[in-house]
This record gives sequence, C-alpha cells and structure tokens, in this order.
Amino acid sequence: MAPVNYILLYGPRQEDVTSAVQQLADLYSESGFTDGITVNMSTVKENLYMLYFSNQPDFERFKYFVNYLTYPEVDNFKAKVLGYWTVTAEDNLPRKYIGQRALVYVSDQDTEGDNVCAVFEGHKSAIKMGFASGEEYQVLEEKEFSFSEPLFETQDFSPLKTFSPDRSYHQEATKPGCSLILAIFLVFGSFLLWMIK
Repeated sequence: MAPVNYILLYGPRQEDVTSAVQQLADLYSESGFTDGITVNMSTVKENLYMLYFSNQPDFERFKYFVNYLTYPEVDNFKAKVLGYWTVTAEDNLPRKYIGQRALVYVSDQDTEGDNVCAVFEGHKSAIKMGFASGEEYQVLEEKEFSFSEPLFETQDFSPLKTFSPDRSYHQEATKPGCSLILAIFLVFGSFLLWMIK
C-alpha cells in the first residue's frame, strides 16, 4: 500500500502534524516538491502518520524534510520521524547502496541539528549525512538500530489531508513594507549623521 518513498511520524498529536506539515510545505514551496503532500492517519495505531509526496522530491530535499519534521517550529512537538527511500545513482551515495532501501532519521544523540543518518537493508554500518559542504557523507562506527520497514495494508491508513503551500506565505514574506521602513530609517540616520558633523 505504501508509496516507494515516504515518511512516518510516530507520536505527534494530529493538530501538531497539521501545523508541522503546513510549515514544511510553506518553507520549501519554491522547490515544487511540497505541492501535494498527502498525510494519512493510521487506523490501527494511535498517533501514527504517513506522508508521501505527489511531486517526488530528490534525495537531498527528502533528507531536509526528515530533518525539518524532527525539529519543526511547533510548540511541544514530539515525534519519531523515519523516512524510507530507495537509493538511486543520482543520490550521491556510494554505488554499493544503489537500489537499496534506506531508513533516514535524525539520531537521538544529535546535537548539531543539521544532519540525518541512514541505515540500509542488508548493511552492517550506518552513515551520517550533513548538509554543509564537505560533510555530505560519513560512515559511523556504530549504528543505533538495524534497518526495518513495517508492512502496511491499504486499510491500515485513512486520508487526513493533502497539503500545498499557502500562497500568501511568500507574498507576506516579500511585501515591501519592511524594506521601505529600513530604507527610510537608513536615509533618516544618514541625514542625522550629516547634521551632527
């Protein structure tokens, strides 16, 4: 039943999922990948949600989405976020992972906030993938857990909502009001400095 690439959220309240996914859609709207994020709610397990994308993201954005949903700007949001992905040649990982299923997550020991980890089906090691240049890939000495992927039936989930970016989000962010006020402030400040001299 599950799409090939998807994200599971374990534990959050429904209203928090709604807020976090809408924020994600708005924040990454320019990528085009967040137009049509479908959220399904489990009918067999409380507070379990599955997210999948109408516009399939690239692996880089998928990692961002897993990271963002781990640390959304929602008060008291608590969730275990697990992303499932099939690795392709375009994903910038070593060849041995191509065609493998990856479980993408943020480590419980994470202190940096700008990376994700992955474990792979049939592999003994885990990797850490950072978002900064030069920190894209690092083999970890230990893995926190082994790869596992739950099997779901069609009736295990029901549709909750499909999210798309709020078009007013970027319109408000790009209104000239703040820029105009800053420009007036700078001109006025320059004028005062000129008067003092």
